[in-house]
Amino acid sequence: MNFEIGIFSLGEVVPDPVTGARPDSRQRLRDLIEQAEAAERAGLTVMGVGENHGTDVVAASPVVLLSAIAGRTHLLRLTTAVSVLTAGDPVRLYEQIAMLDNISGGRAEMIVGRGASRAVRQALGLAQDDHDTVFEEKLRQLLRVRETDPVTLAGPLPQHGVDLDLRPRPLQPCLPIWLGTTGTPASVARAAALGLPLALLRTHGPFAGAVPVVAAYRWALEASGRDVRTPVSLSVPGFVARTPARARELSHPCFAAGARSHGPVRPDDPRWTREEYDRECGPEGTLVVGDVDEAVTKIVAQQRAIGHERLLLRMDAGGVPHHLALESITLLGAEVAPRVRAVLG
Repeated sequence: MNFEIGIFSLGEVVPDPVTGARPDSRQRLRDLIEQAEAAERAGLTVMGVGENHGTDVVAASPVVLLSAIAGRTHLLRLTTAVSVLTAGDPVRLYEQIAMLDNISGGRAEMIVGRGASRAVRQALGLAQDDHDTVFEEKLRQLLRVRETDPVTLAGPLPQHGVDLDLRPRPLQPCLPIWLGTTGTPASVARAAALGLPLALLRTHGPFAGAVPVVAAYRWALEASGRDVRTPVSLSVPGFVARTPARARELSHPCFAAGARSHGPVRPDDPRWTREEYDRECGPEGTLVVGDVDEAVTKIVAQQRAIGHERLLLRMDAGGVPHHLALESITLLGAEVAPRVRAVLG
């Protein structure tokens, strides 16, 4: 099978949990470009940048950063991970991704989700009770823009009843749009009904918890008359080092400060104890943390149980120092990925 392995980042700008040093925002942008270059050199196939807003991140506009990465790479698939569709305009987002697709030579994708924070939703005037309704309408508008040229936009959102001839169109005949979810039944059903690939995020817990989610997605695809081979992507935190002990020692302080909530930890978030963390890194846990052998074993076990076609690892969660992230990315691409592909065939 053509199993893809890549990385993704939220571009966190948080103090190092060990030294307390806070990186410079401009340096963090350069770090992410370097991580993408390292990923491509090592043989990984995907780079994702997640949208987030605030003082503790730099990826407020993932497409801008991905465009910079496109100019420094040649093969990597470049995806938002995710684009917060409720917080943006679907037409403008499509135009930006189409430009990225042209700049990159046809390597652009997007993962769309509802994951705007309460503060962002309030700033945009989005009420809590209409959050899902807004996402549904914007997603359908995004798909209309992708599938129709010129497009007529209809519905309660702005631009209704207006014909738009959007240029440039993407190089790819059908620009990939994945639906991001943590596994909620409504999101899984929506992705299947629309025939969209599913991008499943898991931050902790037994990875077996993803098995019924993907099974429900496959069943819903079939029930909706969609292609049951529509791909699934799994996104989890990961870190690879030369020994299992080194991998855990280096990553625990950072992941305990950021990976559980998939972002900067709020004051009331529980931290992982070392015992909990070791369990998460163990054979049944979601995290792909360990030496090369452990990483290969975990990735293969997850794929055989869940049946996903793509794995994205978040290697810099919680302020993992840049030089350590680069080392981990290199090991993942140069040593882990070839062995995984050899086993999976």
